[in-house]
Amino acid sequence: MIESYRDINNAKGEVLDRLGEKYGQSRGQADDDFYRIMLKSKIASRRGDATVNGIIRTIQNAFNIEPKNIRVEPLENEPLAIRIVDIPIELAKTPWQQKYLLKRVEETSAAGIRVDQIRFVDTSWNTVKVVYGTRSAIISVNGPK
Repeated sequence: MIESYRDINNAKGEVLDRLGEKYGQSRGQADDDFYRIMLKSKIASRRGDATVNGIIRTIQNAFNIEPKNIRVEPLENEPLAIRIVDIPIELAKTPWQQKYLLKRVEETSAAGIRVDQIRFVDTSWNTVKVVYGTRSAIISVNGPK
């Protein structure tokens, strides 16, 4: 029972904070659910796979999702820059969570590769939210489906 309680998926509160200390990840303003995502993404990024598949695997492991629609694309005019496209916005609802994910992907990417943006998709509102390094913008809103 103790082992189960210390599992990242089951731990709560102080026990989760202790797991965070073990991995060198402070909680900040995250609730338990997003803190689990932070810890899982930290563990996944430590594996050192800086390929496109490694970045997608980091997102997959952090959010425990099937990444079938998530894509990593190069920028047209900058060969050493990428964008991550079509991440469901439900996975990172607040601007703080979205910027955290951008930072984690930047840390996972190969040296010399710049992560220009992450695009979150809100299918319930037909909205795409783009998060850049220090700013974000909603680039299309068509109302609810």
